[in-house]
Amino acid sequence: MTVHELKQNATNDIGEVNKLLTNLELNPSITHQVAKLKALELKEVVELKQRIEEELTKFTDYLESQNVDMHTNLVTEDGYPRGDIDVLQIRLVRRNINMLRNDLINIIEYSYTLLSNHFDSLNQPEPNGTTSESRATIQYQIPFALIKEIDINGPISTAGVQNEDKLISLGNIHAGNHMKLRSLQNEVIKNEDQKLTLRILREDEGILDLELIPTRKWDGKGLLGCRLQEL
Repeated sequence: MTVHELKQNATNDIGEVNKLLTNLELNPSITHQVAKLKALELKEVVELKQRIEEELTKFTDYLESQNVDMHTNLVTEDGYPRGDIDVLQIRLVRRNINMLRNDLINIIEYSYTLLSNHFDSLNQPEPNGTTSESRATIQYQIPFALIKEIDINGPISTAGVQNEDKLISLGNIHAGNHMKLRSLQNEVIKNEDQKLTLRILREDEGILDLELIPTRKWDGKGLLGCRLQEL
């Protein structure tokens, strides 16, 4: 192999490394939005949360592809970098994950503040002295929980809910007051064997309004017959 070919191969290798490192860098548009978080509207904050979760998934998938996690030792017993993995890239990815996790915590906390303010404003008295309760109910459009592992014989299945539907509201509980789903659990228990209004978001069908009766009068466990995962 000639000197020119060796130089060309080295240049190509550097180019491939730079390309891979670029793919593992933080998305600059995300960091820009995080920096101006307090200036974002509620919709923008929700979208930013989703983008960060997608970035976290990308980086954690990369670690899994390298058979390591956030705690795997990257050096040998003698203190040298391991030769079977790309230590530099893994450290970069770990740094990104830690930064994104911190950003996500701040975004979630700020979104709760915005949601609380949003729903408080909807429930303010109208100029004529009446409340905007009916209008607020119509405007509940932000899902806060994913509905999974539905038992086909359970109450929530009977109500017409399907796996992967997203919960927007149940009774008086919505994105602004579910308190990490704790308030939702209390609402279900308080209304056992009674009708509750249920609003869900279904892919390709949009928002659906249903009726649910939480009950233990079926062959399975629990009042709903499903698992809820906070979004």
